[in-house]
Amino acid sequence: MNAKTEAKLAEIIAVARAGGEIFPAFFQRGRGIDSSVSAAIRVAKSRGLIVQSGTDGIGKPKYRLAPIAVTHATSKAVN
Repeated sequence: MNAKTEAKLAEIIAVARAGGEIFPAFFQRGRGIDSSVSAAIRVAKSRGLIVQSGTDGIGKPKYRLAPIAVTHATSKAVN
């Protein structure tokens, strides 16, 4: 993965952790298509960092932060 894609991935994850939804078109530069955005989305999905949360108004997918996986059993009562 090149540096440009890593920077986009970090930006996408920062927005997701802040509670925002991820619309890939909003990460594109001005006019045109930046391939690092779609590459960063593919990497984040393959690593399990984001999941598709639906579609936007024109049918394009939108994403959100993946739910945190349970790593161990806990008791029902927390003091």
